[in-house]
Amino acid sequence: MKDQSSFKRILLIRRKALGDALVSMRAVLEVARAWPDASVDLVIDRPFASLLDGLAGRAPRPGNFQVLSWPPEAGQSWLMKLRGGRYDLVIDWLGSPRTALWTMLTGAPVRVGYDLPRRRWAYNVKVPRNRTGRWELRGFAGEAFLDPLRCLGLEPGPWRDGFARLESPGPATAGFSGEFRTWLESWISIPGTPVVMMMSATWSAKGWPTSHAAQLFKDLGRRGYNPILVTGPGDIVLEGELRKLLPGSAIAPPTSLLELAHLLEHAGVFVGTDCGPRHLAASLGVPTVTLFGATDPVGWNPAVPEHVSVRTDEECSPCDLADCPVPGHPCMTELLPGVVMKAVERVLELSSP
Repeated sequence: MKDQSSFKRILLIRRKALGDALVSMRAVLEVARAWPDASVDLVIDRPFASLLDGLAGRAPRPGNFQVLSWPPEAGQSWLMKLRGGRYDLVIDWLGSPRTALWTMLTGAPVRVGYDLPRRRWAYNVKVPRNRTGRWELRGFAGEAFLDPLRCLGLEPGPWRDGFARLESPGPATAGFSGEFRTWLESWISIPGTPVVMMMSATWSAKGWPTSHAAQLFKDLGRRGYNPILVTGPGDIVLEGELRKLLPGSAIAPPTSLLELAHLLEHAGVFVGTDCGPRHLAASLGVPTVTLFGATDPVGWNPAVPEHVSVRTDEECSPCDLADCPVPGHPCMTELLPGVVMKAVERVLELSSP
């Protein structure tokens, strides 16, 4: 294998969902720190590129990192970009047939990826995919993303949250909309611990009943907290239902991902479904309370007291299904607002100075 000290060009591939990308950022930054004299390129899906570039730029690291957006701009040749990069090291964290092909086409002498059928041919450093024999080992995904680094001889230590936390109160708001800046100043002036709620669900099986969310919002306000509900571009139906149950001031104005990051830095706790923004909150060091049903909290919730998972004891959960086949969707409908409220108070008690 090529002498690792001579790595000058490194390509990291981490495509697909926002949550996956955010959880893997700790490993990305470890690579940039391990080879401070190398240029490090990260392939990320275009909608998340500015956020990931902004978070990486704020964490302590050398100035050797840039984001490559997928898909490429019209007229750009992705193959030429991969070949022209002249990479010494490629780490493929997605491990799809497409990204395995990309890894091979770079021609890099060191190619790291997961030891999976129909993919392993592309790599000369093969990483066990969290398995031993036929039994799957359950563990937090952030730790799994560090495994390729350990196979290269690095010792990154355990995954931790807050890697993008700022020492100063918050990032500059240049480029943020005037509406957002004005609204944020008004919201944070309201007395009470700020609580950011987000109930987005790209899978219907992850969704929490709107009536439960509205009840939790009201309960938080009655107990002296300062809650706000945030919705995303795909939450048109959810937002419409919430506006029927709550005043308009309960819902934040539309935000970009960078604006959402700035909003979360003012939060005492994030409360929501298993969605990308709750991983953003953890990346910023904000305590989280996450409602789990279809997905497994062991795999997607950091195993630290400041990040609490709440769920019911339904035998079918977690199922990892996008749509619930059980009448009434009990794993989420039976997860009552009072249970979530107790988790919020427990997290805030733990995280208070």
